[in-house]
Amino acid sequence: MVKSCVYLYDIKMDKLIKICCKEKDQKFSRYHISEISHFISSFFNFLVSFIFGPCNFVLDKPAEPILLINDNRRGDFFRVENNLDNNLFRSLKYYYNRHRDDVPSQYTSKKLNLADNLSDIRNNNDIDNTLLFSTKLSDGYAKIEREDEKKYSLKEIITINNNLNILYLMRKPCWDIFNNNCELDYGCTMSFDGIKKATKRAFKMKDCELTEIKAKGYKKGYLEFESKEDWMKKTNLFFSSDVNIQNFAELGISIESSQSDNFDDEIKSIYNYTEVGKVLLKFREHLEPTEEFIKDIKAAIESNDLEEYRKITEEYGQFIPTEVILGGRVYFKDVTMSSKSSATKSRQNSASVKFGPLNLKVKVNSSKLKGKSKFYNFNNMRLLGGSHPEGEKFDEKYWIDSLKDYRNWECIEFKNPVSIFQLVPDTLCKMPFKSIGKRILYTCTEDCDYYLNKFKKYRDFELKLPRNILDIIQNEEADCDIFATVVDTEDSKNIFFNCQILKPKAEKGKLVKPRIIIHGIQKKFQSRNLKLKIKIMVVGYDTDFNFILPNIEVIKKHHDSHDKRNFTSTTLSNHDLMTRNIPFFGIPILENLNNLNKSLIIGHNFRNVDNELKIDMFSYCAEKSCYVNLPNFTFCTLIIDDPISNSYGSFSFEFSMLKKKPFVDLRKKFTSHLNPKYISLCLSNDNYKPFFLKQKIEQIKIKYVDCNCGKTCFVCKNKTLRISSKDENNIECIVYNYKFTHTCK
Repeated sequence: MVKSCVYLYDIKMDKLIKICCKEKDQKFSRYHISEISHFISSFFNFLVSFIFGPCNFVLDKPAEPILLINDNRRGDFFRVENNLDNNLFRSLKYYYNRHRDDVPSQYTSKKLNLADNLSDIRNNNDIDNTLLFSTKLSDGYAKIEREDEKKYSLKEIITINNNLNILYLMRKPCWDIFNNNCELDYGCTMSFDGIKKATKRAFKMKDCELTEIKAKGYKKGYLEFESKEDWMKKTNLFFSSDVNIQNFAELGISIESSQSDNFDDEIKSIYNYTEVGKVLLKFREHLEPTEEFIKDIKAAIESNDLEEYRKITEEYGQFIPTEVILGGRVYFKDVTMSSKSSATKSRQNSASVKFGPLNLKVKVNSSKLKGKSKFYNFNNMRLLGGSHPEGEKFDEKYWIDSLKDYRNWECIEFKNPVSIFQLVPDTLCKMPFKSIGKRILYTCTEDCDYYLNKFKKYRDFELKLPRNILDIIQNEEADCDIFATVVDTEDSKNIFFNCQILKPKAEKGKLVKPRIIIHGIQKKFQSRNLKLKIKIMVVGYDTDFNFILPNIEVIKKHHDSHDKRNFTSTTLSNHDLMTRNIPFFGIPILENLNNLNKSLIIGHNFRNVDNELKIDMFSYCAEKSCYVNLPNFTFCTLIIDDPISNSYGSFSFEFSMLKKKPFVDLRKKFTSHLNPKYISLCLSNDNYKPFFLKQKIEQIKIKYVDCNCGKTCFVCKNKTLRISSKDENNIECIVYNYKFTHTCK
């Protein structure tokens, strides 16, 4: 507890004597001069210091000259005065220190010289950095900026009143006061009702870069929302477009969506606002992990248990903003906004929401009303910072004046959030991410134009990934893999597509830019201008510890071209995926593209026989129209260990009435048909003729290719069975549609 104390300092005895102590916001008792007269022998023997809060110490009959450092009624100013001759003011001694709990262990006592300029006084540590010199005006006080102190002498700014020399010092806002008030070094989680601070403290702020915003801090504007994620960001006071912010917002949405049926109303709402930014605090480089936080991380590493990491994020928060703007903001509901229905159902049982790599289970308050957020539900006006008389029409001048007192400031914007795990020492940070496993680090959907004007022409499409994602791919520790799927937006007939990933080996100092090789396959060539949509997924070890995307596993199988096979099978280590109802899919990865493999199309399907899950892979040459030997490549299988329930489905094939051709109707499960989906097929026999999957807007179809070998190759001799209606129980199609996608631009 910070206390306000009154001290007498006896210079001869070199002793600080506490005569009164109070808690903040309480009143001092009144003391008569006679009660302390035995301490006072001369001005140079004593000094009284009033620290923190509004002081009300009174000497009824000050018969002796005395030095006062006295707060004014708002606590913003100190006054140093004496009633001695001006010449004696040269030997005035100034004492100031900040006290917590009890008598300070160190204090200073120094002489001030009227002829010295203010910068010299400060440089000699006579005035610390928590105070600014100021001069009294007829209508208030004017502070003297630090850069102007060398222009003034002490004598120039002293006020003489009733034979008293008075020096006014203005208390400068100090970062540690803001940190104590706003708990800036605590972790956070985005929530339906705004930022939630962690119960345990993860860091200690050792210092801070504090910048005054001044006139640029005044802003007016409208607050509108583009999506659920945008609503979550802005109502949690994040307004910049940062990938990390997007990730944490998605986590907040996944947790909080169970508490509100009203997101549509929330997103449609519009607010106008007035903002006064006062200071910007930056402190990423000055955060030091607490001993308890480090201890809990070490315990989680030793346990190798994901639940321990989940527990850490519950207690210490998901992230910590490393930049904060303090000041005030006032919101007003726009009179034109629509407010439709509100959900008022109360859930009497507690709900548990699972999301992310840690299977995050976030308890929902069982008594909480399911409906509107606090942000949505305020009446007319909502204040962040500042003060205003209740029940009166908004007075902007009154509100802005109230923000002159920094004790009325609140957090009005958070910036640059980082995972709490990112700020621990490197020796600890590198240890846990591999034990946690790989994650989906990034997803997006891109538009691709494919001008198929020559026979066998493929499309080499370079991914437009953000620089931070490219840096992660370049990081060998992240061990990234890329998955892709493609759909024709115009549902062109007599053509289907296959895509492969081209990921060159990383070279030191050179940025790797992965590409997708797309083959448009036709039985009879026809020139076309195609408009495709490509969904991309980047998976790898989460070295940034964002902890926000589904838990996954990647199994890699490398094929050596020296095997000289056009068809091969390999066993997956996870053979119970079908019984566990877990989605999985795969894609081939090439390290280079040359004349030997640029026309090759690598196909695959999964096969479950006698509880053993295998991958069947084959190679088809579009130029020769036949099966050929498989090239060097790596086949990556992605397993989604803990999928969101409505993001995937398992389908049986239906068969058309006339042609009896197999297809999957996507309309039965998914509403967003144009969004490309990841697809895998699992068979129960090993003698099916190889085929490709054609993803249409509303359907998935099976497509076969002709081989010109004259039935002499291994595939044509041994793989002859086509899928028919008799195989309804022998074939299963798994479709995965991950929702949280970024739009690549």
